[in-house]
Amino acid sequence: MRRFILATLIDALGLMAISWLLAPNVYVADFWSAILVAIVLSIVNSTIRPIVNLLALPLNIITFGLFRLVVNGLMFIIVGLFFPTSFVFSSFIYAIIAAFLFGMYHWFFEQFMKD
Repeated sequence: MRRFILATLIDALGLMAISWLLAPNVYVADFWSAILVAIVLSIVNSTIRPIVNLLALPLNIITFGLFRLVVNGLMFIIVGLFFPTSFVFSSFIYAIIAAFLFGMYHWFFEQFMKD
């Protein structure tokens, strides 16, 4: 449970940093919204993402895995539908960019959280 709380807080900080970095195009209202978005993003990534990855497997094979960036951007858009005023993207391209940056950020901090 402690690991989940710590990972959620770190992910919320990452979402805030990405919204600051891509300021006019990616909007996260405040830190509490970022925490809720991180929780819903983890739920979406554990339930919906495997199904979408399985359906997108032929495209992932054809594009040598680059279509996975589109799937990650789609997961951000899906989470944005749950928070229409506090987690907003100006376009799908910025959702893909934000998902890519968030994935790099998440991978980096996941390396530190290993026991």
